[in-house]
Amino acid sequence: MDARVADPVLWAAVRDGLRDPHLGSVLQWAAVAEYGAGRGPDPSAERAMHVAALVGGSPDVDEAMAAACTALRADLGPSPLRSAAQDWLREDLAVAAPLMGAFTSHDTDIEHPVVEVSPDERSALADWLGRVDGTPTTVTDAEVIGGGFSRRMWRVRLSTPVGERAVIVRIEQGGMFGTDTISEVRVMRALHVAGFSVPRIEAVDETGEVLGEPLFVMEQVPGVVRLDDAGLDDIIRSVAALHAVPVTVLDTSGRTPREVIVDNIAALEDVYRAHSPRLPILEHAAAWLTATLEPTGPSVVVHGDAGPGNALFDPDRGLTTIDWEFAHVGDPAEDWAYLALIRGRRIMDADAWKQRLADVAGVTYTPDQWRQWLAYKHFRGACVNLTARTVFERGPRRTADQLAIGVAVHLRSLSQLVEITCA
Repeated sequence: MDARVADPVLWAAVRDGLRDPHLGSVLQWAAVAEYGAGRGPDPSAERAMHVAALVGGSPDVDEAMAAACTALRADLGPSPLRSAAQDWLREDLAVAAPLMGAFTSHDTDIEHPVVEVSPDERSALADWLGRVDGTPTTVTDAEVIGGGFSRRMWRVRLSTPVGERAVIVRIEQGGMFGTDTISEVRVMRALHVAGFSVPRIEAVDETGEVLGEPLFVMEQVPGVVRLDDAGLDDIIRSVAALHAVPVTVLDTSGRTPREVIVDNIAALEDVYRAHSPRLPILEHAAAWLTATLEPTGPSVVVHGDAGPGNALFDPDRGLTTIDWEFAHVGDPAEDWAYLALIRGRRIMDADAWKQRLADVAGVTYTPDQWRQWLAYKHFRGACVNLTARTVFERGPRRTADQLAIGVAVHLRSLSQLVEITCA
């Protein structure tokens, strides 16, 4: 049911990856090769014939899957078609299993190689910043920051006639995760004006003229990641403080919380459809969420990736929240469910997080609310992770993580979603 990465693209990426350690480790590319060798014939045509037998219509793959999507959106209950779609998902998960071994996630134990930014890119950045600032600018040092997926990130030291300063450069990667520079910068500037602690934006290239993709330059804030009890409590308080910022800094439309939820589901559907053929089981989940998901309170500014790793602590500056590419207007439960049920699980289990949120921020939800918003977070993951497959297919810098996210991590999110929406 998925459009597959073509064999020539897959094997060319393996060849290039084994030659360039910056695109992934040998173990990662071995996992990709295992996936490529074991995935077998594309089952789409056979599945389309099965759909046609169940719901009628053409056995053409695109037409059959469109018909399956229509049927599963119309009937959210058990059916032979839904059972077949779940079976196919399990088959696809088994085929993609080696790719999970190629995914580095956000594992802090992984040592990323130090990669210097190329002289051409350093020169282009310096020339542009010189024009923006109206003063001669030199890049004295620039290295790639490893571990991120949505953006290429550089740690850069600049020299000008008035002195030196350290900055961070964030460069788009082909629309990874459906995020964009313009939206991220807009959020950060609005929150900065509102008094929330975010890095200061210094320069923005919205067109991609400097390095081929839109980018922005921000101050390099001091601080370290903290996982001690006091640090975790400060993260919780910071998320609560973000939710207290007036939503009008980003949205003056006056939409109701329910309208915001429906709009956000539709926007995620748009992202997935721009990067994949229509997927019946994902369309079923979208309809289930639209019918089921209810607001837990007024709409707020949502970070979208809140938690350890995106909060830097400094004794003088306090806590600064970074990585705002997923920020938007939504329900506060989006951040709390993601923190407690997904991102924070390496530190403590879900029940401990729920108790901590109640103790520190007064956040409590019913079991059904936790379940529904966990489903939404899996839905978001299943939609946005498909963009990584497109980035991998288009190149030119294909990494093992891109393929793993676009195939295996997408399928894992979809499977976790189905466990809730088809229960």
